[in-house]
Amino acid sequence: METGTGWNQFKGKETPSTVEIHELFFKAVSKNTNVLDFGCAWGRVAFQLQKLGYNVTGFDLNKNAIDTAIQLAKSYENHGGKVKFDEANAMDLPYPDGSFDACIIQAFLTTIISPSDRIKVLSEAHRVLKKNGILYLADFGLNWKNLHYREMYRRDYISTMELGTFIVKGDSKTPGEDLFTVHHYTRMELINLVKDFTIENFQETIFTTFHGNRTKGYIVIARKG
Repeated sequence: METGTGWNQFKGKETPSTVEIHELFFKAVSKNTNVLDFGCAWGRVAFQLQKLGYNVTGFDLNKNAIDTAIQLAKSYENHGGKVKFDEANAMDLPYPDGSFDACIIQAFLTTIISPSDRIKVLSEAHRVLKKNGILYLADFGLNWKNLHYREMYRRDYISTMELGTFIVKGDSKTPGEDLFTVHHYTRMELINLVKDFTIENFQETIFTTFHGNRTKGYIVIARKG
């Protein structure tokens, strides 16, 4: 994960990671290509793709998570494609222009709670993608029909000052504790964020959250021109 409040508290494999790669990714992105995984945490998605034959670079600001991923990678050296991990910031990536065939931004933008930072993230994704490269964007959708989220949207608006941005509280082990801040997106918010790409597929789906809630999500397949 990246810059959202509270994410560096997670150690090793503790970082919340529940969303699975949709089949749309595999239809759009060929194996044996170079993929960049935004906010990779300990590498769950990166290792999955590596085993399937993709060459994956994962990055995250959480040094502990990256250290864990690097150690785990030693066990997967001869499995499928190549995998590597870097400590890096999504708004200022250390990779040259046109380095990757695809970028995965999955359940990552939800952690970016500054609207201007979200624009920077997508700008960097556009920069490091090759011409005709694929952006796979998957994230949680604003869901007023869900009473649980409706309450949190209203509760935290006075402090976050953005509709859909709210504070996730602890579970039974940490009752009442503020864990991290996230944002749920409207369809139009995501469309505006990928305005420099050509959208090839935009689907509504269901994701499972950190606390096991099933809620609305969106998947976007977009191409760099």
